[in-house]
Amino acid sequence: MSEVNSIGLDVSVFTGVLDIGDVDARMTLTRQLVALVADPATPKIERTQVTPVLLKLSVDPSAEVRRVLAEELALEPLLHPDVAFSIIADIDEIALPFLAQTPALNGWHQIAILRVGDEPRQITVAKRPDLSAEAAVYVIKVGSLKVALALFDNPQIVLEDVDYHALYKRFGQAEAMCEKLLAQSDLPLDIRILQARRTALRMRTLMAEKGWIAANDAVELVADAEDKAVMQVLVEATPVERAKVTNFMAAKNMLTSALIVRAAATGQMTVVEAALAHLCGLNAQRASEQMYSRSSLGFKSIFKRSGLPQSCFGILRAACDVVIDMREEGSDLTASEFGGRVLEALMTRYEAMDAADRAKQIEYLGRYGEERIRKVAKRLKADLVRAA
Repeated sequence: MSEVNSIGLDVSVFTGVLDIGDVDARMTLTRQLVALVADPATPKIERTQVTPVLLKLSVDPSAEVRRVLAEELALEPLLHPDVAFSIIADIDEIALPFLAQTPALNGWHQIAILRVGDEPRQITVAKRPDLSAEAAVYVIKVGSLKVALALFDNPQIVLEDVDYHALYKRFGQAEAMCEKLLAQSDLPLDIRILQARRTALRMRTLMAEKGWIAANDAVELVADAEDKAVMQVLVEATPVERAKVTNFMAAKNMLTSALIVRAAATGQMTVVEAALAHLCGLNAQRASEQMYSRSSLGFKSIFKRSGLPQSCFGILRAACDVVIDMREEGSDLTASEFGGRVLEALMTRYEAMDAADRAKQIEYLGRYGEERIRKVAKRLKADLVRAA
């Protein structure tokens, strides 16, 4: 081995090409140096010696030379960070493909780019399959909307509940973020419910501004839409999820008697069970036992503890009685059929219920029941009022 080789490379040859070589010569030099640093047998000292040359090539006046350098080094894991950052600072056409591929960036490097890079570079980092946990947290807490949205295009990123809440808190008003969040199967249910409420509020505001329908009609229409959206979330939830989100709704004053009555009128009794269990401080099983006891004392006891208005006692009791009948029959009813059975119970049972209270309970079905049952209930209420 020559003396030069024993102490490393004579880089004067390389710098000479940089000084007087044409574009083709500099491109050839680029490929040769990349082959050198990519060779696992290349000594560390030689890698160090050619780094200044690579840095000069990364700012070469010719975009073609810089492009060759970026393409040839894109998969080099031992690339010096200074060279990597110099390439990343190049024009987008050269920098972004390199940034998307290079394995030479650790978590600290990624965060550095997220802090000082422009949005295209931040988005590219957010989509990297090796995005570090720290970098992902940085994007969630600080990144712009477009950068945060890029996380959803990264199949390697698994968002947790805390991440979803942070993103919704920051970008819940942005339609693009809401679409991404609502498309996630593991999105926390409280976010789904908050979004249903927010959507309903926007709808009501729009109707008021445009004057499309009368104000009272708009309020009722929007309340129906909100309650139905919330109900859908609650119905599709697991028992554990339902109990958790019911607690959340109660804390936000969203667990209303209207929602509970609507659930009873349409046969969504798992929602009623979760609501009464929360309001009474009972576990789900104990609440269900009292609700569906043939003894009237069981339901009276749980209803009294719930603190719900006395005015909705009748329809909730009738809904529970229909469930008892269904269990004994082994039947399964649609929302319309369930509402019909509740209406039948209100018309034929409960001798102690006076005409005014019976009419009130039927009015609930006319307001909250399935569409066909609403029409029937409204006619029956009108007949009861005339008869009185």
